[in-house]
Amino acid sequence: MRRAVKNSIEPSSARAERTRAAILAAAEDLFARGGYASTRLEDVADSVHMTRAALFYYFRDKQSLFDAVLSYSFGGLGGKLEKILAAKRGSTVERIEKATAAWLDSIIERPARARLILRLVADNTGTLSHGVFSDNNRIAERFWALFEQGRQTGELKPLHDDVFHLTSAVVGTAVFYVAALSVLLPQGGFKPLAPEHAAAHKQEALLMLRLLLGIKNEA
Repeated sequence: MRRAVKNSIEPSSARAERTRAAILAAAEDLFARGGYASTRLEDVADSVHMTRAALFYYFRDKQSLFDAVLSYSFGGLGGKLEKILAAKRGSTVERIEKATAAWLDSIIERPARARLILRLVADNTGTLSHGVFSDNNRIAERFWALFEQGRQTGELKPLHDDVFHLTSAVVGTAVFYVAALSVLLPQGGFKPLAPEHAAAHKQEALLMLRLLLGIKNEA
């Protein structure tokens, strides 16, 4: 009898997964808007209509929730980028361009990612034990290796030998475009995420990428 009662009040695995996903989505938005220090567990719980105590069923504390949000936000993207960069098929240029396009699409399609990055940089509270990707530097190392390979074969003739210039230009402009531009130009009525503007930004970013890599742009 006790076992039957216990099972009747425990959430099913499917329900628990849905609840966990709802918590992560709400927490992603709150952390992206307010940062780690300002976001309270009570705020997250209120967003999904549950008590703070019930939240502890899924996450033991705010740090574990924050780590889970980063995995939720960037885990799939990290795996996708690594797969593209590590692919055996495709030239150096093709793989770099494909990875860049995937990055741009992911930031435009999910603006909270861009806001989270800006919050992490602005707050810099030591709450991050690794980069936004849980593998730390593996994706960056793959990209740098591909960059160096392209330089050595002559496929790439970059304007700067240091890959950080390229990374800053491509990664930084995408984050700024999505998360900051409309804030700095509130009276202009410009909507960065409107399909036509987002497509134009992607095209310009890829053109800039080719310029920085020393690749002749196609007409």
